Amino acid sequence: YLIPTVYDMPDEIHPLVLEIADPQGPYGVRGLGEMPMLVLAPAILDAIHDATGIWFTKLPVKAEDVLLALAAREDGGEG
Repeated sequence: YLIPTVYDMPDEIHPLVLEIADPQGPYGVRGLGEMPMLVLAPAILDAIHDATGIWFTKLPVKAEDVLLALAAREDGGEG
């Protein structure tokens, strides 16, 4: 699967603002888009680094990518 990037955004966005307070949200507001998801990928990459000592610079990181990097490190490569 591919992770969406800024290049997957449409050329034009037409926002629709509904001024109706959400009784369950703080100050009557509700989340906007998927902004909380922005921290997910770096957190996962950091967890993989903590577990393996190897930094990955592309997404998605598959299990086979981790296994290949670990094998390369054992064989004297940088991994």
